[in-house]
Amino acid sequence: MSLSAKALERLLDKSEFGLVARTRRGKLADEKDQDLRDLSRTLRERRDKARTVARQQRREFRGKAAPQGTRPATDNHGSKAKADALTVALKRVGAEQTRRAEKLRAPSQRSIARKALALKQREQAPTRPASRTAGKGMRSVENPKAAKSGALKDAGARPAMMRSKIARQS
Repeated sequence: MSLSAKALERLLDKSEFGLVARTRRGKLADEKDQDLRDLSRTLRERRDKARTVARQQRREFRGKAAPQGTRPATDNHGSKAKADALTVALKRVGAEQTRRAEKLRAPSQRSIARKALALKQREQAPTRPASRTAGKGMRSVENPKAAKSGALKDAGARPAMMRSKIARQS
């Protein structure tokens, strides 16, 4: 879930808030590639530190670890929220880096058009007949579904059966 600028300002220190503010909508596109890599590295370091503190605080209030400060932590909600906010900012930076890499890999319209032209030129023209006659003419094609002469499903089957029946009776 995205936090408001006021909530982020309350949650993060000034330097971290400045880093997260650089990842907001519209500001990432203005960053140079090297600055984006530096921002990613810095955000990752800060996120890892916040995660470590949140884990330590959680172990303290569960009684699994000795307190780091003068008194043990009672909860880790602030540290966890700080780590989450830095994670969201880091995801935005990663998405921008991925978008830029995809843009560099995508072929240009010019290269696509050249490839299409080469394919078109490589294709042979269809061969046309020398004359307009049909050559040997039409040939009959047998229908494979038609029943053979004398078959039971043929139209003349019933009279043939009747004749053979009469011939057997006499």
